[in-house]
Amino acid sequence: MRRRGGFTLMEVLVAVAIAGLVVSAGFRLITMSLRSLAEIQGERELTAAARKLWLRFRTEENMPESGSEDGVEWRTERDSVPVESFELSFKRLTVTMGGRSMVLYLHR
Repeated sequence: MRRRGGFTLMEVLVAVAIAGLVVSAGFRLITMSLRSLAEIQGERELTAAARKLWLRFRTEENMPESGSEDGVEWRTERDSVPVESFELSFKRLTVTMGGRSMVLYLHR
């Protein structure tokens, strides 16, 4: 009996299944990468907003204790820490943007 050149149905099905797994893994990696990029972009925007507020608190005399501006919310709390024989006082500045928060400590 003479055999024809070509692939059997089973070989084709296995090859298609393997190709499907590779493609789905590739899509999953792309999705994870896009999610990570969005996370990094959000962190960068929050850090930039926090730096801007930090600078304003350092340079402007009458900054409100809490507020909201351009989608960025902030609030401050006065706090202190005992250090040997004195109290080190500071302001805790909490900056919130898009569900993310960052805390900065301001010397005062």
